[in-house]
Amino acid sequence: MAELDPLIRIRKHEVEQKQKSLAALYKRAQDLKDERDALEAQLAIEAEKTREMDADYLSYFGAYSDKVQKEIETIDCKRSKLENQIKMAQDHVRDAFAELKKVEIINDRRKEEELAALDKKEADELDEIAIDGFRHKGE
Repeated sequence: MAELDPLIRIRKHEVEQKQKSLAALYKRAQDLKDERDALEAQLAIEAEKTREMDADYLSYFGAYSDKVQKEIETIDCKRSKLENQIKMAQDHVRDAFAELKKVEIINDRRKEEELAALDKKEADELDEIAIDGFRHKGE
């Protein structure tokens, strides 16, 4: 039977790479969330400041507010696409991990079978020695 340890190392490497990719996606999603939160906070601050200003400045705030809302919508769109990528990456990590576990289980079973065969061989040899000893004793 073929040795499975190299295959296990390859599968572990694949799982690690997929986990790193997933972690990068999570980081990007968090960055987008932080960016969105910062824009909303800045918009709230600016809205509060407009209450103290003249009506002339309100027209500038309307354009600023529209621009910020469009940026927030763009971020939301990016986050939505990123969520789909995250779901796909999670599935890939799960699949890679399942493949790794399958190979590890097969490897463990093979080792157990080899150990059981070795134990049986040793027991058979000891039985043969005991039988030969009994025969020689009876002579």
